[in-house]
Amino acid sequence: MHHGDIIGAEHVYFDIDGKLLIVQGEGSDPLSESILVVDPSGFTPGDPPLSTGDIEAVYNIGDFAIAQGAQSTNPIRITLGPNDDWYISDAGFNGVIKRERSSGILSVFTQGVAVSTGIVFTGDKFYLGSLTGFPFPTGGAKIYEVDLSGNATVYQDGLTAIMDVAINPIDSSLFALQYGEFSGGGFQSNSGALFKINNGTVDTLFYGLNFPAGMAFNSTGDLFITSFADGEVLKVTGIITDVNDENDVDDENNYKPDNFVLYQNYPNPFNPSTRINYQIPDGGLVSLQVYNLLGEVVATLVNEEKPAGSYEVEFSAKGGSASGGDASSLPSGIYFYKLQTGSFVETKKMVLLR
Repeated sequence: MHHGDIIGAEHVYFDIDGKLLIVQGEGSDPLSESILVVDPSGFTPGDPPLSTGDIEAVYNIGDFAIAQGAQSTNPIRITLGPNDDWYISDAGFNGVIKRERSSGILSVFTQGVAVSTGIVFTGDKFYLGSLTGFPFPTGGAKIYEVDLSGNATVYQDGLTAIMDVAINPIDSSLFALQYGEFSGGGFQSNSGALFKINNGTVDTLFYGLNFPAGMAFNSTGDLFITSFADGEVLKVTGIITDVNDENDVDDENNYKPDNFVLYQNYPNPFNPSTRINYQIPDGGLVSLQVYNLLGEVVATLVNEEKPAGSYEVEFSAKGGSASGGDASSLPSGIYFYKLQTGSFVETKKMVLLR
């Protein structure tokens, strides 16, 4: 075996025959770095847990990855592709290993994606997430689009520590899950995030998740997110599927926020730009301004009437930002942004690093 530590199950996925595929991560026991096959059809809640004796088959992936020259192996996600073949994302292999269903033959599908994580198949292409390696730089992660021949091209960059990707069955939109932000020698608690990605636009739907580990949609568009730190499964309902150019919610979706929220900007610290999300349950005059440590207004991001909805604004240090404020002349340092609408006022801190 290739490592002394045991990670255990990284992912579970139903095969076409209803069998459960369990992706085992790196480790030193005989079941590590493999895909395990279990039949859950006779199991009901409350029954005794199944044992290793209930495993019907074990397909080793790690030995193949090492044989291809990989320095390590850590199978982390699996999906079905053309001909219902298995496509396994291996974070140590930095790519995807294919297992043909008819023959059981393993082959290299694609390689060169730094610490590859989530994988999803749309019917004519794959999307593949990247966690990136140490020190997991903010903005250094990418999502790749991979064609049926295994050719990978960057679909979205500027992301951070992407742990999983998924497709919303309602509108076929792509979602990405951020594990967290790395600083001070470790990932920071409550710095995970959920993004919706569409043609270069990254909408931050949630920020502040605590080390989210994976996600999956059901057939009605509800999203379930697992938390590595809290041992919980979060259910997200009513996900917005139609937003206009300004990222506020279309009234036809019947979506109306329940309360006022000003989210932490992302990324933070930032350079050259950051995004600020907020939501308002009632329409009215909205003011969103940026202040320096002296309390002076250095940028006005929003100052207009807005209907109820969710919004995103960019604050750019590149200069000439058309979608938000211009921070091109500001020095590095601590700044504050304040949202005010009606009687609601909230302020948060952000850091510009040049």
